[in-house]
Amino acid sequence: MTKRRPDPKNDPVPRAPGKPPQNETDAYESLLEQVEASANDQMNDLLREIDSAATLFSELLAQAEPERAGRIRTEVRFHALKLCELLQEKSREAWYSDPATAFELARLAVEVAERLDPAHYGEALVEDTRALAWAHLGNAYRIASDLRHAEEALSRAEEHRQRGEDELTGAQILSFQASLRISQNRFEEAAVLLDRALLVYRAARDRHLEGRTLIKKGTAFGHVGRTQEAVSLIRRGLSRINLLEEPGLLVTARHNLIWYLNESGHHREALRALESTRTLYRSLGQPTHRVRLRWLEGRILRDLDRLDEAEAALREARSGFVERGIGFDAARVSLDLATVLLKRGQAAELKRLAAEMVPVFESRDVHEEAIAALLLFQRAAEAEEVTLGLLERISAYLQRACHNPELQYRGEA
Repeated sequence: MTKRRPDPKNDPVPRAPGKPPQNETDAYESLLEQVEASANDQMNDLLREIDSAATLFSELLAQAEPERAGRIRTEVRFHALKLCELLQEKSREAWYSDPATAFELARLAVEVAERLDPAHYGEALVEDTRALAWAHLGNAYRIASDLRHAEEALSRAEEHRQRGEDELTGAQILSFQASLRISQNRFEEAAVLLDRALLVYRAARDRHLEGRTLIKKGTAFGHVGRTQEAVSLIRRGLSRINLLEEPGLLVTARHNLIWYLNESGHHREALRALESTRTLYRSLGQPTHRVRLRWLEGRILRDLDRLDEAEAALREARSGFVERGIGFDAARVSLDLATVLLKRGQAAELKRLAAEMVPVFESRDVHEEAIAALLLFQRAAEAEEVTLGLLERISAYLQRACHNPELQYRGEA
């Protein structure tokens, strides 16, 4: 009987050239050695990418802005996963301090992500990375008040997510989508999206991201006047976040907590909380945070009828926003200042404030519909017909219209 030679295609254990395994134990050890060697190669590749990512990042930013994307498209060395992740990280860091830079870095992250090699990294990892890159670009568009392109970018992110595998990537996209819904004044939809993200973070036992999401949900509730729920959610979120992981979040969350405490009528508690947070603003906050601190302080002092102190704080905050070209917040602070002047019966000063508002804000980021609302305030001041109700309606409109240039003011003059 002729002994049949084994078919290599049916051999379940890969054989090293010239060294056929003598028995099953040798074959198993040979396979383990190959797996270990492959894992070591992948780890070494990853470490080399981490080392080179910072160099590639610096090289990109040294180029003129119009040339950066071209370098990524034509030079394979930029097609690196860790470079893409670093661009996203740097984009996040610039969200509040430098939105234009945040947008540029997110755009470059997409350029890199779209050129990652699935054969090298694996199809699922590449799709998850592309999903996150598009999601960061969508959020950068939202911060820049370009809600249409934000929606389109987040739709692209969702398409890639469906071809990926990482549930945390999906939760991050849900969080970005919720931020967009808040900017679109679709607060109930935002809360639903955040609840879906919370389920993922709790399952993953990620307390920090759970806390971050609770804070964002609290902010959504605060926008629709559910201030008691907002305070409760933000407090729960603050108890979970990791200060070392995201120190700027602590400043923002504390600011919103104090804002909604004051809005819910707890003015003295809000002032105590502000005093205990003042050092935090100085040590961790950006310059704009410190301007917002004075705005918040002015609102609290106004509601406590400490009108001289309130006026000083609001004038300082107004100047800070005007200097930085943040027109919508400068306009809202001006309306808060107007409530102080109205309470004090300073009609002449109120007219002066109203007269200078429109020329100042026409050169800032305040769009035509918002300018039209400010003109109503100006005319009412000239006729000495300004009421607290009018100021509150215009201020609430400006808050909603900040990211929506097409939103019209429909309140009464």
